[in-house]
Amino acid sequence: IPYTTTASGKTVQDWDTIDAIDVKFLSSALSYVREHGHLPPRLKSIQDLNEKSDSGVDEETILQLQKEVGGRLCSLFQRQQQPGSGNEGIMAPVKRTIAFLEGFLLYSPPESEDKDHFLRPVHENIDVHLFLPAPYDMVKSRRESRSGYVTSGPAPEPTLLPQRSSVSDEVDLEGEDDRPPQNFWTDPPGYVDDIVWPRYVQDHAWLFLPEGESQKSNTLSADSQELLNQVGQGVNLRTNAGVIVAPGRGTKPMVDILKWAVEEVLKYLETTQRRE
Repeated sequence: IPYTTTASGKTVQDWDTIDAIDVKFLSSALSYVREHGHLPPRLKSIQDLNEKSDSGVDEETILQLQKEVGGRLCSLFQRQQQPGSGNEGIMAPVKRTIAFLEGFLLYSPPESEDKDHFLRPVHENIDVHLFLPAPYDMVKSRRESRSGYVTSGPAPEPTLLPQRSSVSDEVDLEGEDDRPPQNFWTDPPGYVDDIVWPRYVQDHAWLFLPEGESQKSNTLSADSQELLNQVGQGVNLRTNAGVIVAPGRGTKPMVDILKWAVEEVLKYLETTQRRE
């Protein structure tokens, strides 16, 4: 994990930069999932080790969505038995695996704007690009209320940690996970304003529009501080950049966001299945 020096002169780990992600490993793992329908042996999830909080979605809503999704998928992923099989006319289920990926750096700009973007290999391994923005005030409040989170490696002292590239040379996905044991990271004071929000805005500058302006006016400053000023709360986003922006721009209740996401995934599956 790279270190950075904040405006106040403090040297801290930067968990919110692209160099904190092994892009080669991530894109290779996604390709593996697309081919095999399950995670590679080398990849072990640590999300179940993090503190749980109320999702804001009641059990009744979840059950209703499960029923709706089950019905639509059941009718969608069936095929008629081939002639000569002895079961002509019988509809047999077709197995499909749907994988979900959540992260803070997943997408790249339209290829016409930046063909060689560092996240292009990840972006192209994702079928439905859902983007859930969050206003600055919400990001600051929620992030600073967190107790911390489990990481995929230790947090040694700066003098012991060399800087590294975000792309590893080789990825053995079939091997066992030999990375360092998990650690627990807690944001130091001022981390949101020094690291989290500036990184988020800079890395998604291609998606943001100046606050209060229209889709036709999307010129943002290259200066970091001016960029932050222009973006403001960070809720004015392009709708023509290859990602599907959530309704309400991060202000809708989670129930609405869940229903929106479910519908977008189902629409994609129904559209692509009809083409096959």
